[in-house]
Amino acid sequence: MALESATSNGTTDENHPKESDERKKGWLFKKTHYTKRWRMMWFHIRDGQLVYGFNEKSAEKAINLVGAKVEMLEGDGTFGWTVTPKHSKRSFILQASSAEEQQAWMTAICEAQLSSEQHSSNACAVQ
Repeated sequence: MALESATSNGTTDENHPKESDERKKGWLFKKTHYTKRWRMMWFHIRDGQLVYGFNEKSAEKAINLVGAKVEMLEGDGTFGWTVTPKHSKRSFILQASSAEEQQAWMTAICEAQLSSEQHSSNACAVQ
């Protein structure tokens, strides 16, 4: 799923948000959908979406955060959480390398949900 405002050469047009509009970016582990293995991916939050790819330049897949259910994984000794987009059966399983990083991502996701123009009435709580 490519982001619509990106051009084929990786540059952006004037309708694309400026880099300063990105709330959080960095490396996280994502559990793959089919093989269920952990893979390090580049993530950033932009326009109410969690955008990811193999590196910063290839990040073009997106998880819609508006109305998404975000839950911390408890009791497994890792710093993980799930994101389940609204009206989706698929959950994305993500993991940070520390509790502080996990908390920073959870806060950024919550802020992105609350500041979205398409904000739903779902409450956002960060532990």
